[in-house]
Amino acid sequence: MKKGTLYTLVIVVVLAVVGGVWYHINYGKTYYYGQVGDVARTEKEPKGYPTGYYYEITGYDKDGKAKKMEVGSFAGHKFVKGRYIKIGWSKAKKVVDYDQAAWKQIPKKAQEKLPAPKNP
Repeated sequence: MKKGTLYTLVIVVVLAVVGGVWYHINYGKTYYYGQVGDVARTEKEPKGYPTGYYYEITGYDKDGKAKKMEVGSFAGHKFVKGRYIKIGWSKAKKVVDYDQAAWKQIPKKAQEKLPAPKNP
């Protein structure tokens, strides 16, 4: 193998690794678990579009580390107060997705930080 080809191959591999690490740090999701509270703010949309509802939720990851996030509902639906929520968060896009979570789905260290359900 020629030296020039070897150098090119090494540079391509290094760039691919660096690019993959950068992408994972900025766009990789971390999941946080929280409990829905009151609506923090509403956003009136133009006529014909549903109102946006936003909630300030403190979520906890699998290690129990807290993160305060603003989560907006889709299509004008309000969240049910007291329900548990799983929030996908990335450094670049902030809140990426969310879904309802059952108490059993929440990691133990996050459960320690959240109020337990009345009827588990």
